[in-house]
Amino acid sequence: MSADALIASLLRVAKEDLEGARLLASAGNRNAIYLCEQAAEKIIRAILTSEAKHAGIKHRLNEMVDMVPDDNPLKPALRAIEYLAAFATSYRYPTTTGRILQPPTGAQFGAAATKVEFALNEAAKRLGVDLTKPGPATKPGPVR
Repeated sequence: MSADALIASLLRVAKEDLEGARLLASAGNRNAIYLCEQAAEKIIRAILTSEAKHAGIKHRLNEMVDMVPDDNPLKPALRAIEYLAAFATSYRYPTTTGRILQPPTGAQFGAAATKVEFALNEAAKRLGVDLTKPGPATKPGPVR
């Protein structure tokens, strides 16, 4: 798959993940924050792809954001969502002692979702991706 198609697909799936997260949050489902993290991860991967970088299969969003050049104007928005990495695995399973970690409050989830949505919209705008219809990124190169 070409970079322009991959970037667009990552951002479109991130949009679906965020929409799904909001639906789950409206039902009080603890998996909402996990899906919000997945949206953040896909946005970061799209930006890395635009920089011709590959992050591998890890969930360490801070390490992925570290790979984004400092002169990329989207880096601060990515830094603002990298903390969601904590929800990639630790909230999906009980602890080894059987404890179930409590998910963020509704307000905390809302704040996270807003930050992810901002990063998504900025990435889509700067990379030339229409999130509402198919097609490749029209500006798939590094954002400067």
